[in-house]
Parts: sequence; structure tokens; C-alpha cells
Amino acid sequence: MEKGSLPDLAAEVALLRAAADVAALPRAWGEPLGTGRLRCQPEDFFVSEHSGMELRGHGEHLYLRLRKTGQNTRWVAKRLAEFAGIPYKSVSYAGLKDRHAVTEQWFSLHLPGTADPDWTALNIDGVRVMQSCRHDRKLRQGQLSYNRFRIVVRECDLAPGDRLQQRLLQLQSHGVPNYFGPQRFGRNNANLDLVLLTPELRRLNRESRAFAISSLRAGLFNGYLSRRVNDGSWLEALPGEATLSDRPRGVAEDDSSVFGSQRLPAGVLYGKGLGGSAARVKDMETNYFAAFPGICGALDKAGARFSRRVLLARVGDLQWRYDSGVLQLEFALGPGAFATAVLREIMDAEDQALALMEGNDDRDS
Repeated sequence: MEKGSLPDLAAEVALLRAAADVAALPRAWGEPLGTGRLRCQPEDFFVSEHSGMELRGHGEHLYLRLRKTGQNTRWVAKRLAEFAGIPYKSVSYAGLKDRHAVTEQWFSLHLPGTADPDWTALNIDGVRVMQSCRHDRKLRQGQLSYNRFRIVVRECDLAPGDRLQQRLLQLQSHGVPNYFGPQRFGRNNANLDLVLLTPELRRLNRESRAFAISSLRAGLFNGYLSRRVNDGSWLEALPGEATLSDRPRGVAEDDSSVFGSQRLPAGVLYGKGLGGSAARVKDMETNYFAAFPGICGALDKAGARFSRRVLLARVGDLQWRYDSGVLQLEFALGPGAFATAVLREIMDAEDQALALMEGNDDRDS
């Protein structure tokens, strides 16, 4: 980074901080229908990970399905490594799950030539082993089919009549903008500011670098998606636009109860190798990222790799009940989608977990 470039970088981060202010981003389906309080207790936010894998029952990798309450994914992975007597890097998981919730997810431990530990002796507060099985391959980031959520919002003050049902039917039929939630950016967007402290992201330790890269790419994505929501072009691919399937891994083609089988418009998660679109969309993407030369340069030097993320998150198998000021929702989302992106299209829900969130926190995906 050239000397004297930090003021410009600060201006770019300020733009990203606006994109990380999820409450202020444009909504697709109208103004919120009311207010409520989310995550008054961990049990009000339940997420269950569905991998879509068939474990073989043998191999060097031990898979554990854990139910955890009030603990984040990385912290639990470190405790598993300590218990099994293996390096932290030998523990894998498909995705981060929110700390301020009850979650069920898979971990894999590389244990070649080693007997399974006695999991009945595992003593991690808020963590219970539900299932274990051997497999011949490690669990990799993003290697999950979908997440199923059960959410309770309390102290609701929602619009009377049929408006709630109409809104929910819209979400069920059309989906929601696939914004990254505030958990991705850390408390007070602290993860975005890492690039100001260390423009050469490679100098950060591995975990801080991963947080910084993930947050910067998420902020850039949110900013681009907000433009598409504003002009109404987020629902269908434009001519020349790259697309991705909305059918998660492991969901059968004839199973319409969870997701459909469409090609959806896919925005950029910035990194080396930017491409895949053409015509007007290519110009839109190029012009958008041109406004962030400092941040894109830092991501390039840090080795961030280009990928794509759908602009539209399908809401599968949506069920709801509203009674006596309590809204209960159940639905499925594809990998990487945030449940809070669904909720914000319904109401303004004060998230009690955000006040407790650390600078680097897990997410609800």
C-alpha cells in the first residue's frame, strides 16, 4: 500500500460500514410490519445443519454431530482438538454457527490410526455429542446442504389483519435479498476496520486475516446487492449475468418441499480471477468495484479468491404462527444465507445478541 493512501482507504471502509448497516439497507417487500425482540434466550434461535452426506462408517476422519448452546464454532473446535490431543487444524466444520443460539452441526477430526476418544468424558459447557461416525474424507468449509431454522420473536407489535400472512407468502414464493447479516462484520463493524490497522492483510494472524477478508468481501457484496434491490433487478438474471443453482447439495431433484430448481443471479465475492459475466452486467460489476481500489488491492495481495453468491435467497418450507405477541417461524435456507435477512423483510426485530457480540463473532448461517 503506497504511503498516503490510508485516507482514501478510510473513505472506502466508510462506504462498507454503510453496507454493513443491515437495518438501513433497502428492503424488497415493503416497510417492516412492526417490531419485536429476537433471541431473548438462546432457545429462541435454533438452527440445524443438514449436510446431505452419507457417511461410510470407516476412514481416518471421525465426524461428530454436536448440539451446542451459547458457544461459538471456533471455540468448540479448539476444545475438541485439545480433548482428542490433535492440532486445531485437524478439526474441520462446514460453516460457522451463531454463538447466541442453540445449534446442531457437524465437525470432523482427523484421527488416522487412532481409536475414537471416549466422548462420554467430554466436558464442554453447553455442548453435547449427538452422533459420531467415521468417514474417509474430511469435512470442508461450505460442505453442507442447507440449514433449518426455528425462530421465536417475542413482544411483537405487528400490523393487524392479513398483512403478515401476505408478506410471508411473498417470502415463500419469491425469496429475500441474500444480504450478509451484521454478525459477519463483528461488533461495531470491527472486522471491517482491520484493513485500516493493517492494509497488508497478509501480516495479520491467520484467524484475523480470515475475519478481515470475509468481512470486506461481505461488505462489498451487500453494497452491490443493495443497488440491485433498489432498481428491482435482483429477482432474475440480467442478460450476460452469471447464475448459480438454488438447489443445495444433497436435495433430491424431485424434492420441492425445501427448495426449487432455478438458476439465480449471482453477485461477486471479490477476489482474484473476477469474471464470469458479460455485457451490461460485466460493466456494472467492473464499475462498482472500481470505487474500492484500496480494499480490492488489499484483498488481491492477501490472496482472496473470486467466487460468486446468489443475490436471492430462497426460503424453503416456511411455516409460521402468530399468537399473543409471539411470532414463531420455521424455514430452511441454503448455505451461507442469514436467517436475519428473512426476518428483516417482515419486521424490525431488536436482536438481543448484538449487544453481547464480540469483535469477531460467528454468524447465523
